[in-house]
Amino acid sequence: MLDKLISITNLKALVALVALSSLAGLLPASAAPASTLKNAATNSAKAKPIPAKADAAAAAAPTKPAANANAEAPHSQSWTGYLVDRSCAAAIKGDNKDAMKSVKEHTKACSLEPSCCEAGFSIYSQGQWLDLDNGSSQIAKKVMQATKRDKAHVVRVVGIMKRGEVRASTIVEVN
Repeated sequence: MLDKLISITNLKALVALVALSSLAGLLPASAAPASTLKNAATNSAKAKPIPAKADAAAAAAPTKPAANANAEAPHSQSWTGYLVDRSCAAAIKGDNKDAMKSVKEHTKACSLEPSCCEAGFSIYSQGQWLDLDNGSSQIAKKVMQATKRDKAHVVRVVGIMKRGEVRASTIVEVN
């Protein structure tokens, strides 16, 4: 039963690879005729099963993000901007002054004040305020604690926008 399951998995992976390759323009659509897929199905039924150790080692091996289609969440985006706690972000928005000047002057000490960091974090990117969700704010707090800069904390956030908040998979300081 395990042999059939692995063979089916190999066939599905091959079909997905051929489809992705032709969509990406790596292979012309005619490069993988149906007969190739039939041969692959026949060959995969005869293929030796992959040992559990090799399968686990392959899963644990590092991969390049471009090679691993599941490396990032679907529709992930990236934003680069200034990291500011939400309390101060609200104050900056309400001032109607130059937001860029204010975010550049915002300090690490202020962001790490309990009343400020408990509110969560936002980033100011390309004239927009983007709020981070609770989990992402925890990541942002760790980035803020680790930084050696006193102010002007520029970060790159990779994640998805969900319900008006950014759910980050990574936050890294870029300055």
